[in-house]
Amino acid sequence: MPQPSTADKFFDAVDDAYAVFMDTLKAGSDRGYRVSRELIEQTQKGQQEALKLAHTIATSPRDLGKTSGAVVETLTKTQGRVLEVSRQWLDEALDSQQEGREALRRLIDANRQAGEAAIEASRGLFGRARERAGRVTRRGQDGSSAKAEGETRARRKTQSEEEKTD
Repeated sequence: MPQPSTADKFFDAVDDAYAVFMDTLKAGSDRGYRVSRELIEQTQKGQQEALKLAHTIATSPRDLGKTSGAVVETLTKTQGRVLEVSRQWLDEALDSQQEGREALRRLIDANRQAGEAAIEASRGLFGRARERAGRVTRRGQDGSSAKAEGETRARRKTQSEEEKTD
């Protein structure tokens, strides 16, 4: 299998960085969905329990034991729901923190790989430029028309100088 080029390495690293962003966005969206769904379910349960409590009180307004028991039961269930929603929010926040650390680690790794590929590409580019400059210098010393640094070429005569010699 041929080695990937520096450009391939660079764009693979950039693609990895975008994948981190997309994964983070998807995870946040999924988390928001789970929290919203739980909140809706708990709200529905609370509404049903409130209707049940109202029905109990309306059908037996003089039965103090029955109505106070229904009130206590409803309050207990409500507290349980609040605790459940709070627990889920805390769990999601902790998961979010862990996912954020992992995403940051992946992003740093992708940026490191992109930086290494860019450095490798620039080294190759400057190495080729140095080779070409060396070839030009050698050709100039061999007597070809190209001159190396420090060598002088015969100066062209200007038009006025040519007229004087004619």
